[in-house]
Amino acid sequence: MRRLTPLILIVALTVLAGCGSSSGDSTSATETTTSGDGALTRAEFITRADALCAASKAKQAPLRSKVEAAARRAREEEARSGGNVSDDTRAELAEALRGIVAMAEAGLSRVQELGAPEADADQLEAIYQQTESAFQSSRAYGAALEEHEDARAQKLAEAGNAKTRETATLARRYGFRVCGSQP
Repeated sequence: MRRLTPLILIVALTVLAGCGSSSGDSTSATETTTSGDGALTRAEFITRADALCAASKAKQAPLRSKVEAAARRAREEEARSGGNVSDDTRAELAEALRGIVAMAEAGLSRVQELGAPEADADQLEAIYQQTESAFQSSRAYGAALEEHEDARAQKLAEAGNAKTRETATLARRYGFRVCGSQP
């Protein structure tokens, strides 16, 4: 059996690096300068989206800390028991992961609500779809952990990490500095 803990930390901290704020931002989608036709320019969109992502990452920090602590515990449990992780630790990891996914999904919705610059709609849709695919992998990964399906969790972690790398590359190519970056 492969060890779970290295992948637990990688998936939880990279797949869900943050996509936007889930609630409570002081800036609304209408409080920004726009191009003459009312639509956000690319630069304005990037600035607004990166601000949402920064706020989301800050809000996700306590859950990321919880994942890090549970991952340390999982490593200790694996070392003591020859590779086994307790149900409680698995459940804690899965719960924190679900929380991060929920925050990130809400944040992605907030970014989408900004309204994509028309010329960039296809490029942004590719980023959004890849991000949503990473969310799906993360949810499935958490479920596999809880169900003791370690081989499946391993494959999901590897797939999720690949999706995350691709999403980050797409985001950087678009011009984002915070969205898609590491927490």
